[in-house]
Amino acid sequence: MRKILLVVLLALVATSCVELISEAGKAASEQINNQPVSTSAHNYEKVSLDSVFHVDLPIYMKPMNQLNSDAVLQYGNIYKETYFVVIQEDKNEYVELFKEFGDYNDELPVIENYKNAQKNMFTESLTNPIFQDYGLSSINDKPARQIKIFGKVDDIEVVYIIAFVEGEKDIFMLMNWTVNDKLDKYENSFEYINGTFKLINK
Repeated sequence: MRKILLVVLLALVATSCVELISEAGKAASEQINNQPVSTSAHNYEKVSLDSVFHVDLPIYMKPMNQLNSDAVLQYGNIYKETYFVVIQEDKNEYVELFKEFGDYNDELPVIENYKNAQKNMFTESLTNPIFQDYGLSSINDKPARQIKIFGKVDDIEVVYIIAFVEGEKDIFMLMNWTVNDKLDKYENSFEYINGTFKLINK
């Protein structure tokens, strides 16, 4: 009886050890998978839009065409759930339109007004959005702002890292996003992408 009990106990211990090793392996794998992706230049490729701008994007991102109908550039990876688009708007048209609507503050820079307008747009389109400003003022010597937005789309928790860049004639919105639980992995990469955005003769 004692021998049988001992065998049973040893079996339980063995099973527990296997489970512990298995769980440890899973935890290690998850930790590796959640490590921030590299921001080394060789992991990125320069993508240009005509003679307007260029930006460095991760080599795992590929061109897409259904992310945003207003975008002039769309890249992403559906398996990694990472996406990037650039929206380009005529600066004078924006200023005139929002002044007409009474939603423009002449005491603020154009880029600050544009950032605030876009934050209002996201407030309408996301559920329970939370905004965080980076305090960034320029990207490659152009007036710029950058924000992080947490929110829900169709009950899916998402996070955006968005930069706004002002050129002489146009304003650009650089929009990166992923699901919330992948932010730690891709946040540095998104910030790196925004920092490489450069206007060409603008």
